[in-house]
Amino acid sequence: MDRKPLSKTAKEFVAEVAYGFRIVATHAFVEPWEVSRYFINEIERIEASPEDLKGNEILITLEIASGVSFDKLKKYWERLSIKERKEAIRKIKQAMASLGLITMVGTITVHARPSQKEEILRIALKYDKGEISYEELASDIEDVLWPTEAEKAKYWKDIEEYKKAMALAKYLPTEIVKRIIKTFFIDMIRLEMFDSFLLIPSAYPNFLE
Repeated sequence: MDRKPLSKTAKEFVAEVAYGFRIVATHAFVEPWEVSRYFINEIERIEASPEDLKGNEILITLEIASGVSFDKLKKYWERLSIKERKEAIRKIKQAMASLGLITMVGTITVHARPSQKEEILRIALKYDKGEISYEELASDIEDVLWPTEAEKAKYWKDIEEYKKAMALAKYLPTEIVKRIIKTFFIDMIRLEMFDSFLLIPSAYPNFLE
């Protein structure tokens, strides 16, 4: 479905929230993908409520998510139609999901053992060529990281976190998911372009534009 481009006001609103969220999520006491999941779930809860996007609850949630003041967000919000608000929120959920997915695949790429990286690269190349689905990619990489039943039993919580983080892809267009997988699981594994003291790779593509 073709969508009308965002207005200047809507773009500015999305940018304020998205970039503020990136700072909040990467400095939280929990992993960024957990922060992404939490706020996406909160937004969807509000969208499903009678208030929907007409009241202040969505702005309060976005204020907490981004660190941008309620008053500043409201100045943008009041200038948007309901249709524009819905599209802006869709874009914000995409930004949150992309950050969560990027930090998960980036963390895997940094911390996987050399032998695991080789397998992940092989799987990612098959996905990039269209030989396997995204769900198959996620499942195959899970088996690379936790190959035995004993490991699956011992690290079941980690596996659940992995699955939930990888599932954030459902909020993103396929072409963006493919770019994320190619950037981290193909290009970065090949080039080893990482900061030694950060979980997040030093090359941080902008998928919000």
